[in-house]
Amino acid sequence: MSRGVLTLLVCAVGIYSSFLTWALVQEPLTTKFWPNSQHQFQAPNVVAAIQAVVAMSVGLAYLNWKKCGYRPLRFVTDHSKSLAMISLSQSCSGPLATYSLQYVDYLTYMLAKSCKMIPVLLVHLILYRTSISKEKRLVAVLVSLGVAVFSFGGSGGKQNTTAGDPFSIHGYILLLLSLFLDGITNASQDKMLKANSNKDISKPITGAHMMFALNMFIVVWNIGYLFTFDKLQIDGAKLMLSLDGEIWKYLLTYAVCGAVGQCFIFFTLEQYGSLVLIMITVTRKLISMVLSIFVFRKNVMPMQWIGIVIVFGGITWEAISKRRQAARIKKD
Repeated sequence: MSRGVLTLLVCAVGIYSSFLTWALVQEPLTTKFWPNSQHQFQAPNVVAAIQAVVAMSVGLAYLNWKKCGYRPLRFVTDHSKSLAMISLSQSCSGPLATYSLQYVDYLTYMLAKSCKMIPVLLVHLILYRTSISKEKRLVAVLVSLGVAVFSFGGSGGKQNTTAGDPFSIHGYILLLLSLFLDGITNASQDKMLKANSNKDISKPITGAHMMFALNMFIVVWNIGYLFTFDKLQIDGAKLMLSLDGEIWKYLLTYAVCGAVGQCFIFFTLEQYGSLVLIMITVTRKLISMVLSIFVFRKNVMPMQWIGIVIVFGGITWEAISKRRQAARIKKD
C-alpha cells in the first residue's frame, strides 16, 4: 500500500470515527424530550456557535503544533473577504435546508442533501473552470445516486407528507439554494488551498489555517444573528441547560467530536481536494444511517442494500482505476 493511499485511509477512518460518534450524539441531543424541561433542545445557532468555539480552539492548537510561519490572525486579515464569504455560505446552507422542511417532506430533504457532490462538481466546472477527470465525475454521480437510492429505499418508495406539501416550489428553491451554497463553500475552500501553491511560499495556507479562521467567522455570524434576530433562542437554551444539566455532556461531546473530525476534514481538503473530501463525508452519512439502523434497531429495506452496493462499488472502481494508472506510470 502506497503512502498516499495509507494517508487517505487514515483521513477517512478519522472522519468516519469522529462523525459517527458525532451523529450518534446529535440524534438524542436534538430529538430527546429532556425530563425536567419536557422539551427538545432546539437551538441550532447556539449549538453551531458552541461547536465553532471548540473547533476554533482546536484549530489554533493544531496550528501551534504544526508551527506554521504564517500567523493565524495575519491569515485572517489577508484573506478576510474570502473567509467571510465561505463562512457565510457555510452558515446559511444548513438553516436554509432545515427551513425547507416546512414545505417538503424529510425524504425529499435527505435525497437533496445526499447529492452534495453534484453542486460541488458544478461549481468547480462552471464557476472556477477547474479541470475534473471523467473518472471523478462518474464516481461523483455514482456516489450521489447510491446514497439517494439508500435514502429513498428507506421509505419503501413512499413519501411522508406530514411535514407539508412535498411538491411546494418554496421548499425546492430553499433546497437548491442550500445545495448551491454547499457547492460554493467546498469548491471555494478547495480553490483557496490550491491557489496557495502558486503564491508566496513564505505564507503557506494550510487546512489548520482554514479550520481556525472559518470557525472564528462562524462564531461571529451566529452570535450576530442570535443577538440581532433571535434572543429568544438564547433564553430558551439557557433555561433548558439550567433545568437539564445532562444536555451539557451531549453538547460538549458533540462539539469535541466535530472539532476532531474537522482536523481530518481540513487535512483531507488540503491534501486531496474537495471532491475526495465530499465523497468521504457523503459516504460517512450513509454509514451513519446504517449505524443508526443497527443501534436503534431500525429495519433495512432491500433497496437500501442496492444503494450501499452502488456507493461502495463506485468507490472501489475508482480505487482500482487509480492503482492501475499508478502501475502503468511506474512501468513507463
